[in-house]
Amino acid sequence: MKILIEGKNIELTGALKDYVNDKFDRLRKHYDHLIKDHDIRVKLSIAKNPRVANNNITEVTIFLDGQIIRSEQASEDMYASIDLVSNKLERQLHKYKDRIYRSQQHKGRALPNPELVGELIESDNYTNGVHSVVGKIIKSKKFKLQPLTPEEATEHLDLISHDFYVFINSSTKQVNTIYKRKDGDYGLIEPVL
Repeated sequence: MKILIEGKNIELTGALKDYVNDKFDRLRKHYDHLIKDHDIRVKLSIAKNPRVANNNITEVTIFLDGQIIRSEQASEDMYASIDLVSNKLERQLHKYKDRIYRSQQHKGRALPNPELVGELIESDNYTNGVHSVVGKIIKSKKFKLQPLTPEEATEHLDLISHDFYVFINSSTKQVNTIYKRKDGDYGLIEPVL
């Protein structure tokens, strides 16, 4: 496991780097078999907007075999943000581990083919370190879509901590979007051409 730490609007002190490494060593102890050959990308940033109370942001992305586990947490203190994100990642890795176990033991299906999922490519567009005005595209992501059932897509959605997940529906061969509703259930968007 390799931890890549980057900072934005923050000085990455030795104490801060050591704290991040200590927190993720705990993950290594419990989930080494899952993450030992993978990179963990940690981005620490401070929002410069004075109206934002929780301006210390920690984003973590783990690229697993064809899967992406991502979490972002913010608080008034960077160390607290790191604590929050590591706790959330531990829960997400536990879900991922359970899902692998269920799929191998109970369904007899193979794990997703890592060749079907491309590496996530991110590009951030910032002006002087601050996001652009609301209404403009400030972040772009490109990734290969993989054929999934809507049920499998909900499992992927739970792992990445986003509100929606775009995938190719394996039965209809159409691009679909699964999203999390406020009531805790999921919604499915199917395009009609």
